[in-house]
Amino acid sequence: MLRCLVLLAAPLALCRVEPSTGIDFPEKRSGQSLVGVGVRKKGPIKVYGVGMYVDSLSSKLSMSKFKSTALDKVDDAFYKACVEGGFGKTLVLKMKLGVSREKMAGAIAESVKPRMTGDKGAVSKLEESLLTGCEKFAVDGRAGAGTEFSFAMRGGNMGVSVNGKDVTTIKSQALCHALLNCYLDGKTVSPALKATCAEGILASL
Repeated sequence: MLRCLVLLAAPLALCRVEPSTGIDFPEKRSGQSLVGVGVRKKGPIKVYGVGMYVDSLSSKLSMSKFKSTALDKVDDAFYKACVEGGFGKTLVLKMKLGVSREKMAGAIAESVKPRMTGDKGAVSKLEESLLTGCEKFAVDGRAGAGTEFSFAMRGGNMGVSVNGKDVTTIKSQALCHALLNCYLDGKTVSPALKATCAEGILASL
């Protein structure tokens, strides 16, 4: 993994560069640790870079049964445990390609819908939160290059933010699982994120 140093007001802070897009993700975010990065493509076009953060201690406890698992032996049970484990997880998306807020919100909803069980209304809430967040907190109300979307999931709640500004909290465990499965199931929209998350989580155990 490529690493870089970002100069902050305080000491130097490590970040990881997603190699396909050149987008960097801090190693630490709101007390959570970065475990993987990847890219979302539409055909050959790189749409956004994505990073996944987890609660360090609780993820170790939750995933401890996989401690002796070799990376090439990781299977669906590992990813299922990651999705359904009770530890906090955050997905951070950073736009490489600028698109309209409607296109971005619709694309996320389109990926989530077939993975949802039960509470279908939560998908509409997610889509609406992205539209509202872009309108309020993104430049020109668009999901332009550099726009950041964050989905913080814990205890069946999903906190949605745009460019670091809180938009809403959606109470739906099914939605949390569906969004995570967009990246971690057998039809992942970002194979690189899935692979590096497995590598990062195993390395932390």
